[in-house]
Amino acid sequence: MNATATLFEFQAYPYEVAGTDSVDGNILRLTEETLAALDAMNATRPILEIGRETIRPLNLVGVMKVGGITLEILPKLFKGEAYQRHRTVIAGNLLTMLACTERLSIREVDLAGLDLEQTDLFEVFIFLFAKRLARLLKSTQRREYTRQDEELRFVRGRIDIRAYTNPARLHIIPCTFHEYSVDNPLNRTLKYTCHLMARTSRRTETVRILRSITDLLDAVTLTPVTVAEVDTITFTRLNRAFEPFIRVCRIFLANATLTLQASDVETFSLLIPMERLFEEFVAAVIAEDPAFFFGQEMEVAAQQRNGHLVKRMGGGHAFALIPDIVARGPAGETMVIDTKYKILKEAETAYGVSQADMYQIFAYVVKLPAQAGMLLYPDTELKAPLDYVYDVSGRKVPLLVRSVRLSHPLATREGREAFREELAGVVQALYNTRTDRTGERHSGLVLDHRSANNEIPDLADL
Repeated sequence: MNATATLFEFQAYPYEVAGTDSVDGNILRLTEETLAALDAMNATRPILEIGRETIRPLNLVGVMKVGGITLEILPKLFKGEAYQRHRTVIAGNLLTMLACTERLSIREVDLAGLDLEQTDLFEVFIFLFAKRLARLLKSTQRREYTRQDEELRFVRGRIDIRAYTNPARLHIIPCTFHEYSVDNPLNRTLKYTCHLMARTSRRTETVRILRSITDLLDAVTLTPVTVAEVDTITFTRLNRAFEPFIRVCRIFLANATLTLQASDVETFSLLIPMERLFEEFVAAVIAEDPAFFFGQEMEVAAQQRNGHLVKRMGGGHAFALIPDIVARGPAGETMVIDTKYKILKEAETAYGVSQADMYQIFAYVVKLPAQAGMLLYPDTELKAPLDYVYDVSGRKVPLLVRSVRLSHPLATREGREAFREELAGVVQALYNTRTDRTGERHSGLVLDHRSANNEIPDLADL
């Protein structure tokens, strides 16, 4: 029986080497083979910090299946030790954030009725994928023209003259033609992935849905599909609905060591950088209803390219500027928000706001140009707002440092609305700076980019 351990990002957990993979309270018991597999996965990209006695997840959240154990890695959305008591809320919030950002083929409505207390994320991911894919395939099965090279007794398409050279086989005609068929790379990818998932899922309902999908795709060849083959699939307006499902298939096939002959999954991972997820989630929530956050007269762009930072001496541009949120008013006023998934600490100077973050928002403010900027962090130890003012060639530009809680139960309608209300209140502080063109109302340090050597003062000196 596969064991499941719930870990939280940046939290160290003790482990021991054992004969079988298991979980004993807060202690992980891992085999030498499992530790070697974790090391191999770490070599591709840092996931875990593995010491002599402890394992510490980094900033990737999601699920890993290695040997006889499944590791759920969840974000720490609550302060102090409270996150340990709220595993169900945190798992629901992670799934909701993934649904909003469309990183996975799930929707918020699919989360209703799921028992997140009893079901691990590995099973949840597969169940939600299968449920939505089955619904889509019942309404449409993608047919495509695929190239076929066959030897026939009649001419179909065009004759391959280069292969038609044997006088003793002139009655066999090598032909190249295109056939409108469901047996295409897209459907083969779906069928192969569902076949593998059905053999590793332990949830009866999930296995039933996955097998119903392979039955729907009965005319499609069941054959191994590589990641390279998945990457050849192109999407148009006709098959765009399948893109998120193929994205999940690619993740599964790239991170799973399961074949048609193997009896079980040896390794699998579906991990998402939490900083990217936070950025995309906030942008998606605001972009869904920009008038709610900025008012009817403001136009809002989420994560769109806004030119480049520099020009090359030989021509061309470099370092694209892609702020998370840009709001523009009817009179040309511009405000910019950049989200950062970092833990601010009360004990550190300026709560530990990094120089790199300040420089980045400064570049946006100067290049857009903007009348106000905001650095937005997840809820931390930020007990009071931090307000600064950039001096940009005599123009006072307010810079606000704010945070927003991710601990609302986002899987519920009430929780999502509470998050929206809090985020709107945070954004309103930025919106109000439109009437303050001099920056005089904002107490705090003035950062003057015209200082000696044209350098921004070092934040360590604040």
